[in-house]
Amino acid sequence: YFIALVLSLALIPACALGAPWLPLTAGMRWEYRGANGQHQIETITGFTTVHGRVVAVKSYAEGADAGLQNYWFLAPDGSVMLAGFLNPSAGMAWVYEPPVRYLPVPPVVGPGPSVLTNVHDLFTDALLFQTSLRFDVTAQVTLAVPAGSFPTFGVGRLVNLPGPGTAPQFALTMEGRAVAPPAPGIFYIQSTDWYSEGVGVVQYLEAG
Repeated sequence: YFIALVLSLALIPACALGAPWLPLTAGMRWEYRGANGQHQIETITGFTTVHGRVVAVKSYAEGADAGLQNYWFLAPDGSVMLAGFLNPSAGMAWVYEPPVRYLPVPPVVGPGPSVLTNVHDLFTDALLFQTSLRFDVTAQVTLAVPAGSFPTFGVGRLVNLPGPGTAPQFALTMEGRAVAPPAPGIFYIQSTDWYSEGVGVVQYLEAG
């Protein structure tokens, strides 16, 4: 199921030259609604340090992802970087070293590079495992959502994350969000998030 932006506050104008692809100002807030009544509010609630990096904390308020926090920063070139997540309901708290380049800037449709990443426990820093990650820019499309019409780039890598406490009816994205799992034995890449410059994510795939 897809959930789309209906309201966002304190946005940097999407047309501004060099506007961030994920605004990370404290207090930044996005509100989303889905086709089947899903509702989500995501807020940049502050900043913390993860593996020596200052990262913004995005907090989720409702639904299957209530209580989720994930940790973001922007690379010097503006690329959107994911440092890890804390998902209390799944019992998982992971840090990526090196962080995951979720959206390269400038975005170009096509496969991304595979990068070997160490996955650490957020609290103990214990190395849990290594994995090869690849995020692709999958589409360039203009989306009409309740908040308006936005030029976007779709990105994604759907991963059924291993680890204790993962609810069997869900898979998790790399940022710790619950999604419907892929069919057993099938691995594929599909768009899970659509980014618009100056706005952030205007639509994403949610569990349903």
